[in-house]
Amino acid sequence: MCIRYKRVSLIIVQYGDAKLLWNLLVSLERHPDRELIDEVIVVNNGLTLGEEDRTKLEAYEALPIRVIDNQQKSYASGVNRGAAAAAGEVLLIANNDIQWLPSSSIRPLIEYFDRNPRVGIAGPQLLYPDGRWQQSYGRFSSLLQAFVSLTLLDSVWHGIQKCLLTKNWLPKKVKRVQWVSGAFMAVRRECFTELDGFNTCFSFYGEDTDFCWRARQVGWEVVFVPTARIIHIGGASSLSEPSNATRLFEAKEKFLHEGFGPRKTFWYMKIMQLAVLERLFLYNLIGTLTSSAVWKRRAHLAKERLKAVSELLRKRRH
Repeated sequence: MCIRYKRVSLIIVQYGDAKLLWNLLVSLERHPDRELIDEVIVVNNGLTLGEEDRTKLEAYEALPIRVIDNQQKSYASGVNRGAAAAAGEVLLIANNDIQWLPSSSIRPLIEYFDRNPRVGIAGPQLLYPDGRWQQSYGRFSSLLQAFVSLTLLDSVWHGIQKCLLTKNWLPKKVKRVQWVSGAFMAVRRECFTELDGFNTCFSFYGEDTDFCWRARQVGWEVVFVPTARIIHIGGASSLSEPSNATRLFEAKEKFLHEGFGPRKTFWYMKIMQLAVLERLFLYNLIGTLTSSAVWKRRAHLAKERLKAVSELLRKRRH
């Protein structure tokens, strides 16, 4: 039997299309996990909610919802604003493009907190809407990780994970990891308070990695709980926008510069430039030979990432 915390707060950072938010809320309303959630804090991030949606949210009787405003547009500031308004001892931090999976539950995250007092952050297995595997945790950016990317071993590992998921062979055991995705994470209030929340120096990407890094630095454990599964609609596809590719590498550069200094940051970016160039060549070749729209999209994404990392290196030289 699960020994519940006094309160569990769901914090949803709303930005962009309000339809995603409504889909999230409806999926929770109809799910058994509804009984786990004591309150739902919707952070109107960048003031993107219209008056009609706001009125409907405040009158939504199926869930205990409060809407608060955050005039800044960064995800980090939205999370901090929501946490300040929340009463929960466990904070469930979510993007608005999350949906509850009818056949799964996030209860294992809460239960693992109950049994392990030094765990400060826990993440579930994220899935795309069609059930495909999505990266949910990983290792911090480093020179070693850049070399792994250059050898394409990270892509091979992702492919193996996807295959294991389709066969239902993925390990079920909880594992300690370096970071879990900020698309959906459970955070112990004590951990969040000790770290003074998310670092607002990160505006779009990198907040989750930085948060997990700082948590581990002061002794909190970060874990991945594979038996908890949830749908995340966005994922890597959002990185196809040029501005988002730039933000991704800016976040990696900022994280490495603060943690390891300028020299290692420079060489990380140089190696990643080669890794992305390698992928661009490979994806273009496969796309041309197979006429596959999937590989052509991957080539487009690699092209935008190459532009982004090359521009950041150019700025560093000047």
